Amino acid sequence: MVPEGWLTLATVMKPRGNKGELIVDLHTTGIERLSEVQSVSVFDSASTPPKILEIEEAWMHVEKAVVKFAGVDSIDQANALRGIDLCIPLAARRQPKEGEVFLSDLIGCQIFDKKDSLLGTVEDIFEEGAQVWLQLDTNNALVPYVPAFFPSMDLPNKRLVSDLPEGLLEVNSQ
Repeated sequence: MVPEGWLTLATVMKPRGNKGELIVDLHTTGIERLSEVQSVSVFDSASTPPKILEIEEAWMHVEKAVVKFAGVDSIDQANALRGIDLCIPLAARRQPKEGEVFLSDLIGCQIFDKKDSLLGTVEDIFEEGAQVWLQLDTNNALVPYVPAFFPSMDLPNKRLVSDLPEGLLEVNSQ
């Protein structure tokens, strides 16, 4: 369980080899981010202080992300970390590049049409293959996140203006 105010960079999948190396599922754009942060926090529960793990090395091996932590030197120690989320404080998140959007910033945004009518508020985000879907609180409607559909994005004020194809909301509502 990751408490509010923390960002998950990766989730430990399983040990790799017998020297404490771990295969992780990245939740960031690249393995470089794990090397940049140098340490991550892990939580036993949302109410306990995090344990800090120092990253010795992070690399890609045959399309899989691998991480080695200081003090994790055996397959048994690595196996004990299976399933944990590797987190950083949200305040330590890097700044987005020009034109880049962090998907987590879209949650809570109100989506308006070009006539300024509220279509709904983004409740959740789903990734299906290369497509990202925004789930709205209105009829659980799904809206594909396509930058061209959102000519105006005011993320600090949680306001998106959309130019959706006609009928899209009706087709993608439950």
